[in-house]
Amino acid sequence: MKQSTYFFILILFLAYSKAYTNSPLLFSADHVNLNQDIVKLFYSNGEIQIDGLTGVGSIQIYSIIGNEISRFNSESLENFKKYISLDSGSMYIVRIETKTTVKTYKLIAN
Repeated sequence: MKQSTYFFILILFLAYSKAYTNSPLLFSADHVNLNQDIVKLFYSNGEIQIDGLTGVGSIQIYSIIGNEISRFNSESLENFKKYISLDSGSMYIVRIETKTTVKTYKLIAN
């Protein structure tokens, strides 16, 4: 009887601590970024378009399994538009690198 009580208390402790640690904080500076830029990626009719970025950078497009599909080096990121052939309905990873940051985005080709 004593062993089953300890086991029950252990299960309750593990369940409570797991639920507690996975719950997000409501007002944490880590979860709220008011200065976040909005970047939009579009692919339609064989053309990729990226809005919301400025400056010069390089853009790499990868298949979901990591194969490089295309690369654009030293491109102006403002009003970026390029024609590229992507398979409709497939997901791609777009990596955008500037002097100060590297960001990755998911893109589903239409």
